[in-house]
Amino acid sequence: MLKLKRKLFIWGEIAVHGLKETQQFLNNNQNKHAEVAYQLEDAINNLDKKITNYLVQASSSISESDSAAHSSVVDIVRDIERIGDHFENIVELIEYRITNKVNMTEQAYEDMNEMFNLTIETVSQAIEAFSEMDEEKAMSVIKQEDQIDSMERKFRKKHILRLNEGLCSGSAGIVFVDIISNLERIGDHALNIAQEVVGKKED
Repeated sequence: MLKLKRKLFIWGEIAVHGLKETQQFLNNNQNKHAEVAYQLEDAINNLDKKITNYLVQASSSISESDSAAHSSVVDIVRDIERIGDHFENIVELIEYRITNKVNMTEQAYEDMNEMFNLTIETVSQAIEAFSEMDEEKAMSVIKQEDQIDSMERKFRKKHILRLNEGLCSGSAGIVFVDIISNLERIGDHALNIAQEVVGKKED
């Protein structure tokens, strides 16, 4: 199980790297960052298949005491894979913005970057918490995920104000809302990983 947890940590770090490349693409529009993010998401999917197949094969021979840990790993595999799906969604939204020449306000970029920074930190800490079975780090992730939720709600309200004041277009608003929505969902998956740690500690 220790070897598998190490693999999950590396896999989680790939997801964090993908998020960082996606944020770079948001800020500089350089296709090289989109390409790396797509490659990392593809790597996550390939690892997902391999680890899932391994877990299915191992399930018939694990002891009863290891069954809870096995179930926890299965859940975390799913969460990391979904994080990859969400940053891929964001890359596609940025590509849509570039292709359709959708202009976004400076405030929108500041909001998205603030939420990106917190989301990346939260995912990274969730991966570390599981790798080390660190309950303190897991609890920090849970608190930070609440902040991500609050941030998403606050930024949606600010977007509506900008829209009402004619500071941004409907297309820009759709891209903005979809990006922060995907970041909020990534936070949910980091929360799931942290809760696996807390649950493990409580057993």
